Amino acid sequence: MTDNAKYAAVMNKTRQRRKLFFGTVLAYLPAIIFTYMISPTNMAMGTVFGIWVILLIIVTVLVALCICPACGNYFHLHGMTLLVLRKCLHCQLHINSPDPPADAPEKNSEQK
Repeated sequence: MTDNAKYAAVMNKTRQRRKLFFGTVLAYLPAIIFTYMISPTNMAMGTVFGIWVILLIIVTVLVALCICPACGNYFHLHGMTLLVLRKCLHCQLHINSPDPPADAPEKNSEQK
């Protein structure tokens, strides 16, 4: 696989995980409203909320573990801070960048 193909695959995976994350966050309100319309009990609402929280935790971990193809660090993590922004928190690579940057630093093998 060429470097451009690897880059494109990693960035597509990162974009997909971001979409899944934001979709999960946005799905909360419709899920709660739908549950309230069907069964407005505390048990039903609590169950839907618990399932949503578990899904959110799983999706958040997937987003947090995305690796930047340019610098080799985590794309959305800097230390213990998770920021789902459009740029890598280390090398400032934009999420929609079509090609790998020409001046990309060497991957840091100590952090893997």
